[in-house]
Amino acid sequence: MLALRVFKFWSIILVLVGSAMGQQPPQTDSNLAIRQAVQLTRQHRYAEAEATLKGVNAPADPAQKIAFYRLRAAIASGLGHFAAAAENMYNAARLAPENQDLRIAASIARLQDQVENHVNPVQTLKRLRTETLPAQQAVDIRLRLAEILSRANLFSEAVVDFAAASALAPDRGDLLYDLALANFRAGRLDDALASAERSKSVADTGSIESLIGDIQEKRGDPLAAVHSYQAAVTLEPSEERYHLALGLELLRHQTFDAALVVFKQASTLFPQSVRVKILLGLAYYFVDRSADASQALLEAAKMDPQDETVARYLGEITLQDTSTPNPAAIAQVCSFADEHPQNKTADAFCGGILLKVDRDSGDISRRPEILRRLQHAAQIGPREPLARCQLGKAFEWAGLWTQARPETEACVGLDPSSPDGHYQLSRIYRRLGLTALANQQTSLQQAAALRQSEENVRRTETVTKFLVLLEH
Repeated sequence: MLALRVFKFWSIILVLVGSAMGQQPPQTDSNLAIRQAVQLTRQHRYAEAEATLKGVNAPADPAQKIAFYRLRAAIASGLGHFAAAAENMYNAARLAPENQDLRIAASIARLQDQVENHVNPVQTLKRLRTETLPAQQAVDIRLRLAEILSRANLFSEAVVDFAAASALAPDRGDLLYDLALANFRAGRLDDALASAERSKSVADTGSIESLIGDIQEKRGDPLAAVHSYQAAVTLEPSEERYHLALGLELLRHQTFDAALVVFKQASTLFPQSVRVKILLGLAYYFVDRSADASQALLEAAKMDPQDETVARYLGEITLQDTSTPNPAAIAQVCSFADEHPQNKTADAFCGGILLKVDRDSGDISRRPEILRRLQHAAQIGPREPLARCQLGKAFEWAGLWTQARPETEACVGLDPSSPDGHYQLSRIYRRLGLTALANQQTSLQQAAALRQSEENVRRTETVTKFLVLLEH
């Protein structure tokens, strides 16, 4: 919605530029270049437009000169050269100091330059906000200011202009939605909810219901959030994002069976959605259906073999699964690792899963490959607990106790809350004859295990970990 307003603002300038240029009949080389640049700019081909104007001087005629500077400002803005855009607009405004439109356009260009360069825009905003304008033009200008401020994450300032625009056009639900969103991003949750409810009263849509759901979640009312997400799905069932928002909310609060129903339905409605398949896999995993979880993630991997999130979740679930890992899942995890040698966790998952399988079966034929993969993982991801922990286990499995010690110490240092890490390190210390250190690790293991003793605590930590990975 806001992006369209950007183009509207500069398209107005281009219409004026084209009108002004149309007043001059002579077909000189400079005039032809300017006309060509206007057409290229209308097509958003800014670099070509800039090249077309290279070496072209401003026309002598005042109206033509103003149009020329406006054109250069539009091109500069399209290229992200906001200082040049502001300079050109001020050149135009100085030629007609009585022209309010030019003055406002120059100030808007200056505002954009200031926010892009982190310069305090308070004086520029004050000038723009105090201009006396007809109602519709005032709405358009306020929305343009709010859009610039929002793009710079200055949401508290954007609220001022969204509120002013909404006050001038109180029956426009889209303006109330924008105001609610800006308040939400500014952390003003009560104000956000009030604006969202007003927008809903004008016209209820999936987008406003989904925003209300986001607000209610942040306000700590997950039940109200679920109701709003459900309303969004009902209003616009063909919009995938509303199904995802509802399912994620249910996962976030560990209503796993309900989340599974949502993602199953979404998988039917959006069979080619990688994200839906990922979340379906997680939902299966959280209801202890690991085989189904692996299958859903394998289907996601077929849709997009390069998706890092799919590979990570498939690796996590396969490594944590207490049953015999799915051979297809192992093959996919290791294939991804081979194709992404610089990924910090890929070889750690592959090597860790192979280690788990071979250690359980007593097979040592793949030991060199396992050590190679895990050493590589530790080398490129020295701060990744998974890589260091699995490499420590692999060295211990191979009877390389001296090499196992520093890796497992690093493992415990990076993940001190893991009982498994402390247990592993205590075994290594004991094998090396370091009894006091071994006893200390045993105590730390018991304390860590006590903190994780409740199943709901472990489950909460796992859910949080997976959802954080998904959102990043």
